[in-house]
Amino acid sequence: MSLRVPILLTLLSWPVAAVAHPAAPRLRVVVPHVRVAPPPVRVEVRTVMPSPRHRWVPGYWAWRGGRHVWIAGSWVLPPQPNHVWIEPRWVEQNGEWVFYEGHWESPPTPPAATVVAPPAPPPPEIVVEAAPPAPQVEVRPAMPHPGAVWMGGYWSWDGGRHVWVPGHWEAGRPGHFWVAHRWVHTPHGWRFMPGHWRR
Repeated sequence: MSLRVPILLTLLSWPVAAVAHPAAPRLRVVVPHVRVAPPPVRVEVRTVMPSPRHRWVPGYWAWRGGRHVWIAGSWVLPPQPNHVWIEPRWVEQNGEWVFYEGHWESPPTPPAATVVAPPAPPPPEIVVEAAPPAPQVEVRPAMPHPGAVWMGGYWSWDGGRHVWVPGHWEAGRPGHFWVAHRWVHTPHGWRFMPGHWRR
């Protein structure tokens, strides 16, 4: 006899990655309640860190097509250098499993009397003589949630050589679009242009 897993939909407040003010509105995302517990978290082997600015986002179990599907971990550039990654998680509530999406959070605003250190300097400009290889062909995994934006893979520069950084899904920003990482040929060599969000 087949087991039918009823899915109830609920609304979860999802923090926007870049918030201009603590009272800014929150994006609401539909998440599932299921009656099937997620499998144990897989042990992953981290690839080479593309740069000191990247942060490792561990893999997790998502709910796709009536079953749990593993979303592999990857190196990701945070929206801001001081943002921290809050991992997605499954929580058992009233006999059901509720999934809470992962997201980036900015640190709490320090009190007015606190002395704040100056912001970190912008990342150093990368200009190299070696041309980047051709982009690798990637297979996109299933979209983890509505509104997610695909960040395509790209060639980074690390340890004196080009290193491929795999693509990944990331939460979108309302009113913004993603400008991909790219290399630009200049009279001084190949210049790396980091990806960024733009209105």
